Amino acid sequence: MKNDFVKNAEALKQELRDQGISQSTFSNQYFRDEVDENADEDTLESHFIRFKKILNSKDPRSPERIFAYINYFNRRYKTSGKFTQVDRNAAWELFIELDTRVSTRALESGLLPAALKSLASLFSSHRDISRRNGPNCKQYYQLVSVFFETELRLFTSKWHRDVALNDTEESCLRKELKVLQGKLGVLKASLEEVIQ
Repeated sequence: MKNDFVKNAEALKQELRDQGISQSTFSNQYFRDEVDENADEDTLESHFIRFKKILNSKDPRSPERIFAYINYFNRRYKTSGKFTQVDRNAAWELFIELDTRVSTRALESGLLPAALKSLASLFSSHRDISRRNGPNCKQYYQLVSVFFETELRLFTSKWHRDVALNDTEESCLRKELKVLQGKLGVLKASLEEVIQ
């Protein structure tokens, strides 16, 4: 039991080193996410001192102390292949956005201005998801950003206007929307792979 406790503490320290996360940064993020998001600097410093003692302890009597940190690390930072759990969480959020919008749903007789507005709002959804999930969703961010810049932005830039469309333009827009929907379906499938 003692060896397992020490082994787990050493493994956590090594994982933090491997990912370039300082013990104080990890300790502060853990405390803010799991205990008190509004903790002041003194409280965080006090927690960091306790955290270091736990990491360096050879006392196996309360293994749950180290396992709470290991569980948090696995949820927030652990990678599966090249994706972190945070990548997966972010991918799930955007997957839901794509799955429930005109981006991947047929627009039979719907209003084109509303469809264009919905598509354009995907940029702000992506920014919000990325900002909220932070640097640990870098793989998600890069995957989606490249797609949005090379595909979605071209479409929204071309069709983002306030003037009414004539019949020819509307027909062209509907055709291009179907092509874009196919491409967004591919992105949705890529996000599904990240999630798994």
